[in-house]
Amino acid sequence: MIALLLSIAVADLDAKIAPILPKPEEQKWLSIPWRTDLNQARMDSANSGKPMFFWIMNGNPLGCT
Repeated sequence: MIALLLSIAVADLDAKIAPILPKPEEQKWLSIPWRTDLNQARMDSANSGKPMFFWIMNGNPLGCT
C-alpha cells in the first residue's frame, strides 16, 4: 500500500515538475566549451582566431545582492 502511494506521489511530482524543466532548445548554452582559466582561454582564442566572450559580473548570480 505504501509503495503504491509512493509511486503515485512520485508520478504526480514528475508531472508537476515537467512543465518547468528547461527544454533541449533552451540548453544549447551547455554545448559551448566554456573556459574558466583566462590564460588558457586567451591561448585557445589566439590559436583558433576566434574572439573571446567575457561573462563578468559583480554579486550573486541570481541578482540577489
